[in-house]
Amino acid sequence: MLKVKNFLIENNFIKELKRYKSKLAFSFMFGLIVGSLPFIYKIQESFRIQKLIQERRQIQNQNKQKKCKGYNSDYEKFMSLGFPKTAIEKFNICMEENEST
Repeated sequence: MLKVKNFLIENNFIKELKRYKSKLAFSFMFGLIVGSLPFIYKIQESFRIQKLIQERRQIQNQNKQKKCKGYNSDYEKFMSLGFPKTAIEKFNICMEENEST
């Protein structure tokens, strides 16, 4: 009698599971999406911060280049005299010196 009762309960459960399969899958997906929202927002904020840091570094690098290639710099002086290799060396030295500041 107990086995028959267990069989009927399991059979009923399986029938209900088949009947509401799409609703169960939808509920699972909805819960998964809602549960992952904080993680998605954290990733988005982290990506935004990384982008701002990269833009700031790029602007700093451009400012260093302007300073090292600017008017009255060693780079400009050697380029006007016709020594491009020496001018590039002076530019690299200037960039390394400004990197520490």
